[in-house]
Amino acid sequence: MPEPKKPADSDDAVVRHVTIDARTWLVAAFAVSITLLLWLVVSNALSVFLLMFTAILFAEAVRPLSNRLARRMPRGAAIVLVVIAILVAIVGISIVLLQPLGAELWKLTLGAPAYAAELQKKVLDIQLRIHRDANLSGIASVLANATQSVLGGLGQQLLGGPALLAHLVGDSLLIVLLAIAWLLGSGDLQKFVLSLIPAASAKQWASVFTEIGERLSAYVRAVLLNAAVVGVSTGAALALLGVPYALLLGFTAAVWQGIPMIGGVIAGAIIVLAALATSGWVKASIVAGIIALIQTIDGNVISPIIFGQRVQLSFLLIVFATVLGGTLLGLAGAFLAVPAAAALQVVIVRIVAPEMRRRNAERVVP
Repeated sequence: MPEPKKPADSDDAVVRHVTIDARTWLVAAFAVSITLLLWLVVSNALSVFLLMFTAILFAEAVRPLSNRLARRMPRGAAIVLVVIAILVAIVGISIVLLQPLGAELWKLTLGAPAYAAELQKKVLDIQLRIHRDANLSGIASVLANATQSVLGGLGQQLLGGPALLAHLVGDSLLIVLLAIAWLLGSGDLQKFVLSLIPAASAKQWASVFTEIGERLSAYVRAVLLNAAVVGVSTGAALALLGVPYALLLGFTAAVWQGIPMIGGVIAGAIIVLAALATSGWVKASIVAGIIALIQTIDGNVISPIIFGQRVQLSFLLIVFATVLGGTLLGLAGAFLAVPAAAALQVVIVRIVAPEMRRRNAERVVP
């Protein structure tokens, strides 16, 4: 009779060893290397895309001026002349503002440790007063942690100021060169793209490209004008109230105003914290009311007048684009998401939606 088989967990059970040969290790290393390489390419591609899209916005903003000037001189000379004129204007404004802004920034940098300590003291004082209420104590703890994070980030930005400035100058020069290249070559690029489209749709697509350029140009000019109005209003109100660093805080409000929806909120929080650290609770409360008033007037009166019907973006689209761009690409993505959504909206409204309606109508008709 055959002997019964022993259970697998007995001493005589066969132990199988899995061996990984050198080829398997090489394949795994190659896969990891390819993954890292793709990640680096995608990351750099996103940075390049942001720079290129910023350059396109700048180029479309100055295109109306270059087109007018091109009627009297060669197109290339007109483009270069307009860009140089704008750069000279920017440099002139920077020179006028550089000295007072630099003085306030330097003074703020020297006083930052004292202001940070004062602000943390005020937040801790709130915690001590409301420690008996568990809910209010939790809110105060969150506020204290947020304040500490903001101050830490501000300190890092101030310490890395020269490197950040050099990086901004380098990116700005690259954007200017890309904008000039776009103005010089976008016409030929459009002709090439239209040559790939059926003749029946080419004229419609040409009109779409023109409208996208007009939308982007109108958006950039509106953003700059809106930022100037809000920045000047905020700085003037803070100066009249006697809040230190009014010019620097007004400039901060103007810069953050370029990000729809959330920019004003972030700038308002920074300005209120600065007023609290330098001027106390009373002026900080008044500043909060002033910021809320300016943002309310801007959202209901100034922005509709400045943006008008040329941009034609719905509130829902602005919110969705800003949140999506900020989530994927940070602050730069939040700034560039709205004009990108405006361009996409033109394509959907002028091309995609009519085509879908036409096909649906053909299905209904017997």
